[in-house]
Amino acid sequence: MKNNRSSGQVQGKGNLTVSKVLKSDDTLLRGLNEDLAAEWGTIIRYTFQSSKAYGLRGAELREILQQEISDELGHARFLTDVISDLGGEPTTRPREWDRVAELKPMLEQDLQMELQDVANYSAHAKMAAELGLTELKVKLENMAADETRHARDLSRILQGL
Repeated sequence: MKNNRSSGQVQGKGNLTVSKVLKSDDTLLRGLNEDLAAEWGTIIRYTFQSSKAYGLRGAELREILQQEISDELGHARFLTDVISDLGGEPTTRPREWDRVAELKPMLEQDLQMELQDVANYSAHAKMAAELGLTELKVKLENMAADETRHARDLSRILQGL
């Protein structure tokens, strides 16, 4: 994406500006805001869960979750910037989640939410590709890969419980 600061528009495929493309179909912006809400929710959820993780297994989980928070925050920062660059209003509302205090159900919930995030990022990467937004497509694919790694880590932990 090439940002033309003087016009406030991000250049897309050909002579079309992203703002012109998105005005006719704001599905991508809505999707990116859903992704952003998911990241805000994950940051809060992982912070909450790390405070509820007790015992030996809980200590291991606490360390893992605290490391993932910075990764999720990076995703949120990127999404906030790109939504603004595309002319949207970034959400500040986190995605809702159930407050589970028991370790196994907590991890099962996290696994399902990570898998949903992978599916969402993959779908939104495809939309970005269709709009000729190569940088956004690649970044969303990388974020889907990060979430896939998170899901794999959670799955391995669950297998050991």
